[in-house]
Amino acid sequence: MARIIAREVLERLRALREDLALNQDYLAKRVGVDRTTYVRKERGVIPITTEEWIKLAAAMDREPSYFFAGGAAVKPALAKREALLLRLYRALRPAEQEDFVCAVYLKCRSIRRKAVQDTLKLLQGGMENVF
Repeated sequence: MARIIAREVLERLRALREDLALNQDYLAKRVGVDRTTYVRKERGVIPITTEEWIKLAAAMDREPSYFFAGGAAVKPALAKREALLLRLYRALRPAEQEDFVCAVYLKCRSIRRKAVQDTLKLLQGGMENVF
């Protein structure tokens, strides 16, 4: 029984990582281990410590209970297109990321919906050296 529950918890970890378009190397760095060790932890070969669960939850913008509560404390997963855009952004080099953000800003600045304008203001605040 405990093995089934552990498998479900680890499956939630893997599924969320994939939904958020995060790679194992990124999470390994956030936890403070190398990628091969992280892979073994995600597969259940090596146990994940409490401290590591807390770091993983923070890296994935979730509460630690998300993994153990069957998703009861869940934020909705990203839509496929959102995840792909995030994956694209993370695949870019820092200078390319700046260009990407600038292109998004320039393309969307004529949209007058308040939510869009508010988000663009936040985005522009993070790009003060660009504009």
